Amino acid sequence: MTRRFAVLALVAAIVTAVATVSPAYAAESRPDYIRTAYDGTIFEVTDDDAVPLTFQEWSDLGFPAFRSAPTFYEKVLTFPTVTAVTTFARPGIQLSTAITWPEYQAAGYPAIRTAAWGSSISVHKWGTSPQLLAQDEAGDVISLSYEQWRNAGFPAYTAREGRGFVRLSWDSTGGIAYLCSTATGQGGRLTYDQWRSLGFPTPYTVTRTANDTVRRFFGAQLAYVGAMTLTYNPGGGLQAPVNRALTFGEWQAMGSPAPVDGIPEASMNLGCPPGAPSAWE
Repeated sequence: MTRRFAVLALVAAIVTAVATVSPAYAAESRPDYIRTAYDGTIFEVTDDDAVPLTFQEWSDLGFPAFRSAPTFYEKVLTFPTVTAVTTFARPGIQLSTAITWPEYQAAGYPAIRTAAWGSSISVHKWGTSPQLLAQDEAGDVISLSYEQWRNAGFPAYTAREGRGFVRLSWDSTGGIAYLCSTATGQGGRLTYDQWRSLGFPTPYTVTRTANDTVRRFFGAQLAYVGAMTLTYNPGGGLQAPVNRALTFGEWQAMGSPAPVDGIPEASMNLGCPPGAPSAWE
């Protein structure tokens, strides 16, 4: 009988403990619902995960109340991309999302902080200039000052030797050409939009490029043939020579090279060959 009463007492104690602990435990285990302001996504947050819900899933749950997600907004240096960084403290998860302008508007134009560097940023340098350029994962390119490079901890850069950008000192049109090979003078003239998308790389000023030539027509008229007279084709391929009329003053400014009647073989195809690295790689 004594043993029976002891067992009954133990069972009663367990039931009482369960009745006491269960509501608190249940409250701790209940999901939180947190909404990101920039895109309106509601996340179901537990101790282990943060799962985005569709509208139907939120509806099926009975439209539980949500609170705003703790989010800050940042961009790296002068790159245009704004990233929303949201922290879900309960499972210890951080979500980083590149946002659009409409999403930034939807978030209420929050303050944006500027970071000195980002893990996805790469740095490169062309063989025609000491200028450093930084590129983010979205493909945007900016010029990197020494101070910015220093503040970032002097990250390593890739040297793109044997190719780069040039301008002709005597060409008043101000054209800039990308040379996929400075040794052979192969390349083509960039459009302004192409140059801008490359981060406005500083061109090396020259009077001539490899394998260019000056032609003579009808005994007196001079024309220049070189990479600068071709339109840059990122895909590469055969391009017929293009003549650019020269004034006497331009001819003198480029060093008065001896004109030829035809086009030398080396000047016949100055476009970048197929497979040559493009200006974006």
